[in-house]
Amino acid sequence: MKNNVKMSLIELAGTPAEVGRGWGKAIAENMHQGLNRILTVVNEVHKTSRAEALSYAMKLWPAAKQFDPELEHFVRGQAQGAAMSLEEAWATRCGLELLFVNTGLAAMCTTLAGTGLATPDGQSIIGQNIDWFKGTPIALLHIKRSDGLRQLVLPLLGLDEYTLNSAGLACCLNGVSAIQPNLKSKISMGAYLPRAMRQTDITKARQLLEQACRGIVAVTLADAKANLLCVEGTLDDYEVLQPHDGFLTHANNYKTSRFQVVDGCQMIFPDSPARTARINELAAGLAGRLTPQALGQALADHQGYPNSICRHPDPSVLPGLQAETLGSFIMLPSEGTMLITEGNPCTHEYVCYDV
Repeated sequence: MKNNVKMSLIELAGTPAEVGRGWGKAIAENMHQGLNRILTVVNEVHKTSRAEALSYAMKLWPAAKQFDPELEHFVRGQAQGAAMSLEEAWATRCGLELLFVNTGLAAMCTTLAGTGLATPDGQSIIGQNIDWFKGTPIALLHIKRSDGLRQLVLPLLGLDEYTLNSAGLACCLNGVSAIQPNLKSKISMGAYLPRAMRQTDITKARQLLEQACRGIVAVTLADAKANLLCVEGTLDDYEVLQPHDGFLTHANNYKTSRFQVVDGCQMIFPDSPARTARINELAAGLAGRLTPQALGQALADHQGYPNSICRHPDPSVLPGLQAETLGSFIMLPSEGTMLITEGNPCTHEYVCYDV
């Protein structure tokens, strides 16, 4: 019998500053814990002090503010709500940039999405497991923006924000690593992703990602009109991936052939190729049958255990770097619905939430 755990829904509303303050206040403990965890790993791996890490994050701040006019109001609100400095609040949103060259980080996610011929009704469906350090808390926010847009957001300690909005735009996120030593991140994911996920049109969201998505993550987008695509980038280039036979899959290795020469997955995400092969195999067996139930079963797959699609702590890894599937989600853009497990999908039921 699987556990049936309903997450507490945190309601936020108002202007960017008001949403930021509410966000910070509601998950202040998560934000402090997340920042401290990131800075501890950065110090242990890179011998970078807290002050140096915060200083690096702030180097990304000017370009981020210029890219998104709402960002400064939101982050200052977050800082106030969480009782953090601006530097600390912003650094929580730059976690992947700070961890970018960390080796042995086998803690990332696997995505399966489909549309058209892949699904019984031709509509898009998109889902993934949220894999990160063991015991990391996740939260669920329901945001009513002052412009009328509503969002369901699963924030992972400021690192990622898995989002479904009321216009039917949904995203999945998969960490990637481009080994390009002479290049640095220009615009933090903490700036470009929220702006992309405020859009009401997938084309506008894609254009923003084409402009700013450079390394760190591959972003898969789906919408209520059955559109599906993925934007993956290196630090100086990008590619838009289209579905194959209705399916899009992604783990943590690049799928664009010209990016493979700089792909750092073997060093940073060594189990990614095996998960990619497995999720592709599962997708091939689901042609025309990708329902929420089938997607949930795929995300609970244990081939390659414990570093499987449904990830469990690996006892051979140092305790501080052990990873697990913290939760799993499936988004149905045409229905405005997100199905979520708080915990591994092999042991927890998906619970339905409406945007």
